[in-house]
Amino acid sequence: MRSVKLQSVLIALVVISGMTALLISAAFALYKTNHEFKVRAESTAQIVQQQLAWQMLKVDNQVMLRSQFPDFYLWKNANNFSGLCVIFENNKNILERSMCSGDLSEENWPVWFEHLYLRLFDPSQEVKLEIKSKTKIEGWVTVTPSVMVILHKAWQNITTLMTFSSIVILIMCTLLYLSLQWILRPIHKTQQRLAQMSQGDLTAKVPNFRIQEWQDTATAINTLATNLNKTLEDRKQLSVKLLDVQESERRYLCRELHDELGQALTGLRALAYFIEEEVQERCPDLSTKVQQISLISQHMMELVKALLFRLRPADLDELGISESLKSMVTEWNSKHTNITCHLALMDNIDDIPVPIAVNLLRTVQECLTNIVKHASATSAEVQLNYLAHSPTLLELSIQDNGCFTQGAQLNTTGNGLLGIQERIAALNGELSMSQSTMGGLKVSAIVPIAHAEQTQVANATN
Repeated sequence: MRSVKLQSVLIALVVISGMTALLISAAFALYKTNHEFKVRAESTAQIVQQQLAWQMLKVDNQVMLRSQFPDFYLWKNANNFSGLCVIFENNKNILERSMCSGDLSEENWPVWFEHLYLRLFDPSQEVKLEIKSKTKIEGWVTVTPSVMVILHKAWQNITTLMTFSSIVILIMCTLLYLSLQWILRPIHKTQQRLAQMSQGDLTAKVPNFRIQEWQDTATAINTLATNLNKTLEDRKQLSVKLLDVQESERRYLCRELHDELGQALTGLRALAYFIEEEVQERCPDLSTKVQQISLISQHMMELVKALLFRLRPADLDELGISESLKSMVTEWNSKHTNITCHLALMDNIDDIPVPIAVNLLRTVQECLTNIVKHASATSAEVQLNYLAHSPTLLELSIQDNGCFTQGAQLNTTGNGLLGIQERIAALNGELSMSQSTMGGLKVSAIVPIAHAEQTQVANATN
């Protein structure tokens, strides 16, 4: 569903409300105009009836000649007759006198308005009253509103109303727009801060506002960000401790496997060689079985060496991360002949603290495992170096030429990426995934060395 701005909605509501009010006002103005002429016609008919009755009385008393009846001279200059037609018919329905006042010779309104008005109203309704003398009915006076005058008056009223209403609506929309600009300004600032928070910058705070409702919202958001930031910091510290405990357990397992199982396998192989010499002299038939024991013990020794390397490479503590990565890549290339991994290292990376070196080594292990399982690649590349613009930032990148580029699959825990994210986050680093220049997936991690050293010192102190 397409979203709409609140400002646009409110202005549209004002315009719709104004147009609705304008239509209602226009309908009322048309009705009032029609009613006004109707009332004027009725009152005029009554006045004319009274005047003609008075003139008939003068005729009966021979004060006025019968040929002068009816006399419309008094009505010609009266404003009440504007837009009206007065007709007098005698008792034989013969028209004797008529007068119309205020007719327009030219139309100055749209044709559609005339059709609409005549469809809604009937302005030509006449008012007919009888004129009596002492003995009989002398005739009838008929007052009919002028349609042209009524249409002219109605169009003037509508034009004035529409002009005034349009100006009012325009002023209201302008004032509303300016008011909304000021009222909704906190929303824009809040959205900017929320966007920064969504990018991981939880130190961004929503500023204070004068409107109480916005201020309450800003306070709630800032409190939430502060609590969330504290929770993430606690989570990072916990992750560091968990990783430290994990590496401690691995060191212990490596030591036990090397000291106990390694010595036992070495003794087993020596004993197998001794038995093999004795068997060849006394019982040659058992020589094959003894050789199998020697081969099994040798295979077990190789498995133990591989397990020790995977748990914690011995080169890491003695020679540094460079030799550990070289040994890992060499062994990985020997096991996966269909994929070639290239390693690019700087000369001065062996001074990396052990906690960082261990986690970077685990990251490379997990990424190489993902390349084998999911990438369908034929070539991979591992790079580890300091950033040129900042010697305290270490960058690790692993990329391939495979097809594993679907962003929807990057957040699945089955790919081991969650563990990588936890490791990098524990070192206060940044992890990013993008399209590789080789065509596959590129995993980049930037880790601050100074922070890691402080973390190592803090853990050692605890």
